[in-house]
Amino acid sequence: MCPLGFALALHIRFNAPTFLFQTFPENWAEAYARNGFVIRDPAVHWAFEATGFIRWRDLRERDSTGVIEQSRLYGLKYGFTVSIHNDNSRSLAGFARGDRDFLDVEIQELMEKFQELDVLTAGIQVLSKKDTDALQRMSIRMTHR
Repeated sequence: MCPLGFALALHIRFNAPTFLFQTFPENWAEAYARNGFVIRDPAVHWAFEATGFIRWRDLRERDSTGVIEQSRLYGLKYGFTVSIHNDNSRSLAGFARGDRDFLDVEIQELMEKFQELDVLTAGIQVLSKKDTDALQRMSIRMTHR
């Protein structure tokens, strides 16, 4: 559903996620990290201020530093961000495509899956080796505290 990948930051406390999973193109992930885009990314700012979802095209006016335009140069032309907040933490995710905007039904399905993942990972601090190996076989880069 997201041919150009996703980034999931689960259970953010004190500005650090318990789990971070990324499948965006490696050259974009490297440029994003190298340039410190996370602190300037309007999608991240929105996600800490709101809950629900927002399409990236609707954030262009808030993109004073050009992060969204930079992502387009790497093929991430269409996407949306989801933000969930519960009593203990916040989780956020970004999903990308290069060919067309996400349909409302696709956004709804991805949001439901993300909310389910948020619930399933609540309270987990470390993944098992079996789970870590499975994620790596799927080419999902990850970090966890």
